[in-house]
Formats: sequence, C-alpha cells, structure tokens
Amino acid sequence: MCQDLIILTETPIEAEFAAALDGERAERFLAALPGARAAVLARLRRALAIEPLPQVSATEAEYAHPVGLLTALRWPGSANLIAEVAHSVAGLALSRTTSPLTTPFLDRTLEEHEQSVVDGHPLHPCCRNRTGFTAHDHLAYGPEHRPTVALRLLPAQDHVVYGDWPSELRDGKAILLPVHPWQAGRLNLPSAGTLDASPLMALRTLSTGGWHVKTTLSAQITSAVRDISGSSITTATTVSDFLAQVVEGIELQHNRASAAVVTNGEPNRELGVILRDKPVPREHETLLPLAALTALPVDGGPPPIRALGDPVEWLGEFAELTVPPLMTLLARGVALEAHEQNLLVGLVNGRPRRVIYRDLADIRVSPREDLPERLHANRETLRTKAFATFFSTALTGLVTALDAPAGELWRTVAKAVPDTPDRPALLHDPLPAKPLTLMRLDPRTTAWAYLPNPFSP
Repeated sequence: MCQDLIILTETPIEAEFAAALDGERAERFLAALPGARAAVLARLRRALAIEPLPQVSATEAEYAHPVGLLTALRWPGSANLIAEVAHSVAGLALSRTTSPLTTPFLDRTLEEHEQSVVDGHPLHPCCRNRTGFTAHDHLAYGPEHRPTVALRLLPAQDHVVYGDWPSELRDGKAILLPVHPWQAGRLNLPSAGTLDASPLMALRTLSTGGWHVKTTLSAQITSAVRDISGSSITTATTVSDFLAQVVEGIELQHNRASAAVVTNGEPNRELGVILRDKPVPREHETLLPLAALTALPVDGGPPPIRALGDPVEWLGEFAELTVPPLMTLLARGVALEAHEQNLLVGLVNGRPRRVIYRDLADIRVSPREDLPERLHANRETLRTKAFATFFSTALTGLVTALDAPAGELWRTVAKAVPDTPDRPALLHDPLPAKPLTLMRLDPRTTAWAYLPNPFSP
C-alpha cells in the first residue's frame, strides 16, 4: 500500500485520503483517481474557455492534473482555489467508490434519487470539495455514500422561531434544534437526543420524518460555507409566503419554519435551521431532483433520462411545464434559482407531469418593501439569474444528456417560450452563465460568463 501511495497519489490530500481508508476502499479510491482528475480538469478547461478569467499563461494539454494546471497558471490569489480543487479531486474519487443502487430507476424513493448523483455539480471544478472534511467525514455524511446521519437535538433556551415550529421539537420553553453532527462536534455542543436522517443532494439538507431539515454546516461545500445568515432565518417564511402568492404553474416546497440560537441578541449563523415539509409523491409518481436524470451511474452507462422514451417528446413536455411559468414570473419581477438541484420533477411512467421548486433563499425580486433588500435586483440582474440557472445550466444539461440532435431539442424548447418582454433576449442574445471558477478565485466578482445562444440558427 505504501508503494501504491507513492506511485498513484499526486497531492497531499490524495495521499491523506488513501491512507485513511481500509484496504478494499483504498484500492477502489486509487483506481478512481485518474478518472476524477480528468473529470475535474474537464470542468476547469470549460471555465478557461468561457469565463472572463485572467490571461492563460500555460499550455493546458501539458497537464493531466487540475492542480498542476492551476499551479502553472500562477493566478494571483489562487492558493485557496488550488486547495479546493485538490480536495475536489480526492472527494470525487472517493464518491466513485460507492456501490451502485440496485433499485429500479422509477421505483426509487426521493432519497435514493437524491443520493444517486455521485459526481456532484456537473460544471464546477470544486464539485466534490468539502474543505474541512476528512475521508471518514465524506463517508459518514456524503449523500452519495447513503449513510444514516444522527442529527443532534440541541436544547436552546435563547432562541428565535418563525413559522410553525413542530411540537415534537419543543421541550417546555426550549426548542430542540436539529444540528448536523459535524457541526455539533466542531462546536462541542450538548445533545438531548438524536434524529435519524438521510442526507439529500445538498448534504447539509436532510430528510427525516415529514420534514426536510436545512442545517448549518460551517464547511466550504463546493462554492460556499454552508451556514445560514440571520436574515435568512428571520425571512424564510416571509419569502415562502410571498412566492406562494405569485408563482403559478410550478409547485413550491414551502419553508414551514425557521429557528436559530440567539447569540449577542442576534440569530447565530452557525446554529440555525430551516424546516420544509417533505414532498409527497402522488399515486404512480416517481419524485426526483432534475440532476438525477442526467447524472452518470457509478457503474457506467448512459444517464437515466435516455431510458425514458422519445427525447424530443420528453423535453417538449418538460419545457411546457417549466418555461412558461418561469418566463411569466420573470416578467413579474421574480427570478428563481431554477437549476438541477432546486427543481424536483414528478414522473408518471417516466414522463414529466409536475415540477416542484425548492430552496427559496436565492431568489431575486424587483425591489419591494415587504421583502429583504438582499433579494432586490434590477431587471438586467433578474434576467441574468433566471437565464443562467435554468437555460444555461438545467436545460443545457438535459440537452447534453438526451440522445437527439441539440438543434432539434432547442427548437422544441423555443416553442414553449411565451411572448413576454424577455423573449427576444432569450432567443437571440448570448446566454449568461455563472463563472463558477472565477467566483472561487475572486468571490467578490460581479462578472458573468456567456454562451453562444442555442436558439439562434
């Protein structure tokens, strides 16, 4: 094993992960490293092609490891990005050591579908970065490894609560705040019991009983530290109630309640929770995140969406469900963060029949007094968010995964675009895309990447 480590690992974290694993898992990890490096390198090369990054000063083809390429580029301030990408490679290789799901695709529970997305974000070079996690943390808490996570119930006397906090999570005047065990260990918190839960795609959001519990997790997961701001705690149900009044054609996973420990008179961003009611599948319905349709199975083979019937008809039905309400909502001054993780699809016999939008914290709205200023945006910013998350990310992912000519698929989507003020820009202008790598290199950037318009001939 020592000789294997010398030969097959190329960064300290790869060696650290390999040394922490048992014999069989370590062998699978080492075998998965070349593919993980190539996958992250492909994401990085995409970024170099489309993002407004600093001038490239290295020949990309000379490097087989993304850390080697990033080091050679010598971008100012890139040390954190290099470390995150190194962790991403190791985390992705470890993710690919998981065992394949054996449940037939359309028979899987929502939790199984959430946990089937092994590779994480399909475009982000930090797709499996969990800075602060050890290899054992990945195995204990990563959804792709399908663990049961025991949420710690923290007795909180000094707290704030908004919305309908469940009686089961109260103890007299105290609330029992679900805390992720990684966070509880980091903060050395007491516990009045535990709540078994299954981690969903977002890792810090878990399914338990009738709820989805969004916990705080002060670790760098993909692109951000996953704590919950005081503003998000105080406005979670307000935003949910607002969207319930304006969103038509797409269902919402409502924020039922939010709560946090109060420290120095303010909600503690390291100890907060948002509770959502768990979506319930209808009769004969399979409920899954959109990302589960395009994710590559760990044992190889095509993405699952290719087995669900005629690709043009499938995409046409999905576009009719999603494009008109999203464009109409945009015309009314509301932009949803409608990417593959935030959209749940209800399939009946494999065909899309309903869509649910979740995780309401990142919407943007035209300025209005009843919503927090952090959500306010001008028309251009609203359009950019809506186009970048849904068309450049979610729909582009579907078109790439489906086995049909891209031009025919995009023409099918175009038929569903309603006649709103944003239609000309959508059908003719370059499409904005999040500059995922630049955002890690310079978190304060306001720049965007742009893709050629797929609707234009």
